[in-house]
Amino acid sequence: MKLKVEECQRYAKMRAHTATHLLHTELAKIFKTTKQAGSLVDEDYLRFDFNTERLLTPEEIHEIEKNINQMIYDSYTVEVKETSYDEAIKLWAKAFFDDKYGDIVRVVRVFNHSNEIVSIELCGWTHVVNTKDIGCFAITGQEAVASGIKRITAVTWPKVALRIHEVQEILDTTIEKLWIKTHTQLADKLDKTLKEYDDMKASLESLEANTIKDILQSKNFTSDKIFEKIFIISSDLNFKNVSFQAKGLFPDSTILLYTKDWNFLILAKKGDSAKKIADELGIKWWGSDQMVQGRDEKILKLFK
Repeated sequence: MKLKVEECQRYAKMRAHTATHLLHTELAKIFKTTKQAGSLVDEDYLRFDFNTERLLTPEEIHEIEKNINQMIYDSYTVEVKETSYDEAIKLWAKAFFDDKYGDIVRVVRVFNHSNEIVSIELCGWTHVVNTKDIGCFAITGQEAVASGIKRITAVTWPKVALRIHEVQEILDTTIEKLWIKTHTQLADKLDKTLKEYDDMKASLESLEANTIKDILQSKNFTSDKIFEKIFIISSDLNFKNVSFQAKGLFPDSTILLYTKDWNFLILAKKGDSAKKIADELGIKWWGSDQMVQGRDEKILKLFK
């Protein structure tokens, strides 16, 4: 049996792997004491976990991408050599002390045109011979994966072009839906649209507040031996706002408000206990002596 390495797949992983080393170098500039906590290298895709307490800022992401792409465009040499472990550590190679190393190790170094080392790590995997072979680099996401551990995902060469295409499609769709001609108008249009939304939201909230007040001040309620007023409130109204207004309008009454979605509020006047009333009704609640609320389908059976 003869095994053959898939050439395209191999080069795609080489690009992503060398890019991972460059990413690690850039992260170390921002987080001085950071340490690799795991990684995945696939075809023009990489995932890198590292120790830190915060996520990168958008400006830091932009700076990392700019610096790595500059190293790619500047065509830095990537050298792989074998040496003793002690000698490698003397060269300041990054080693991960949870890993076990033999006496002889592979050191991957990236040199700039002044023959200065810009990246050096112990690594047994395959790499490109020049940073230009990575093509280009783009960070696609970041997230917190555990306490003190953050994750960055990124792509290289052809997958960067695919990402640009995906982003452009989103941009084109957004431009079309906002009825503008070019992306340069996007920020102004979004600001205007968000302001219109805020104004409309404020108007709707004011209208709803007046509607709730009219309902609570109307004679559209019933009474029984426990409650002086019982209101059935439309489920379309914000029940939280209904509760807020009811507390201000009925400080000296024991009332019940409920919706057909089972939400309810009991307000008790001085001398009454809202908790005791809810317990006697057998409905699930939370609150205090003056006010309890909850959601229980039994409310509809009790007050048809």
